[in-house]
Amino acid sequence: MNTHSPSIFSRYQEARTRLFLENEKTYANWLPGLRAQKRRRAFVTILLVLLTASAGFALSDPLFEWAIGFWGICYIVFAFATIVLGIVSNRRAEAPVEALDELEVQLRNQARSIGLTVTQVLGTAAAAYLFLGSIFGATNLGISGGALMLTALSTGGATPAMLLAWTTPDYDPEDG
Repeated sequence: MNTHSPSIFSRYQEARTRLFLENEKTYANWLPGLRAQKRRRAFVTILLVLLTASAGFALSDPLFEWAIGFWGICYIVFAFATIVLGIVSNRRAEAPVEALDELEVQLRNQARSIGLTVTQVLGTAAAAYLFLGSIFGATNLGISGGALMLTALSTGGATPAMLLAWTTPDYDPEDG
């Protein structure tokens, strides 16, 4: 008797979808003031300013001893702000396929593709900074380069959520 049982991957996706839908119900009414597209766009702009400041402080660490402290502050604020962005954009960038309609899956996949490209470009730039800095004997290169690499990876990781938050129109109750 050969019975076909669901694979571990399909069971994982089912559990992930179930958990996503439960969390969606939990967070659906959180932070209503930030859910409008105009507010989400302002929030994405703030995230981009934090990322730019983080990169600037990481790059200036070899010149100024205090810069890494400000990098840490910007990075921590960015990390918490990314969580808030996920809540107000309904976590569509991380949603399982089964929880989205066809258009949402297409938009999510496009945003993820762009996020991967951003991660690769910024990660390569950070690696080049480390490589060239080591050739020319820069001081604090490990701290500075590590901070820059974390900023690059976080930027790429948050890019899909920022893109979807920026482009997704406001929810229309008449659409269902």
